[in-house]
Amino acid sequence: MKRILYIVLFAIVLLAGCSSSFIFGNDEATPRVQTVFAGYQVPPNFVPQALVITALGDSLSQGVGDEANRGGYVGRLASEIREWPGVRGAAVENTAKRGRRSDQLLSMFQKGELTGPVTEADYIVMTIGGNDIMRIVKRDLFNLNLEAFREELLLYENRYQNIYSTIREMNPQAPLIMIGVYNPFSLITNEIQEFDEIMAAYNGVMEEALAEDPQACFVPVQDLFEGNDNLVYHTDFFHPNGNGYDLMTERILERMGECGLIFEDRG
Repeated sequence: MKRILYIVLFAIVLLAGCSSSFIFGNDEATPRVQTVFAGYQVPPNFVPQALVITALGDSLSQGVGDEANRGGYVGRLASEIREWPGVRGAAVENTAKRGRRSDQLLSMFQKGELTGPVTEADYIVMTIGGNDIMRIVKRDLFNLNLEAFREELLLYENRYQNIYSTIREMNPQAPLIMIGVYNPFSLITNEIQEFDEIMAAYNGVMEEALAEDPQACFVPVQDLFEGNDNLVYHTDFFHPNGNGYDLMTERILERMGECGLIFEDRG
């Protein structure tokens, strides 16, 4: 791991900084008229619904790096959902913040700070874990070793499970979309297999935590950010740019369909 020292020096300044939230109001326009959605006949007396999308976690859910100012993948997902037949509008409650780690998110749950946004949600989306990994990188910058990441992974697994369990205690029914982590160092070199292994381990923990929940869906995105052939990175070399968030949104919608979590109101 020592050979990656010079490659990761830049990481110590990537995750500091700002926070913001994106609130998208309900669409007031008359929804599109469609007869069939997901194989279901929409009745003529159907009353469309407004949905609330709650975003949790770190800078990826906050939308950092999105030069198009469309709210990252959350804003794009909301735009797509507004076009679904049977949906009158989609309001976004974005609680995510740049630099947030899983221990900080869990603390917010324990303090009751997220009770309202979670209990009111019709859909919940979350990214968390990248800053847990980067904390090890910054802490052990001159003495990186795999064992430190393995030790942190055990703690992360416990926190992630507690976060998931708390969400389900507050809101047992809302579809839960949990997005994985990716390896930003692949932008610099494809020779650091250790980081790929670390990301795969963290993604495995997330996917396993959701495995028994039919209303939860894990979304892997690591392959979307391997290198920058598709120009997916912001100029900070860490966060997605608009194109990166476009690809994330496409993957999220694809996985939601596979998991059976596309909205379909049956009156």
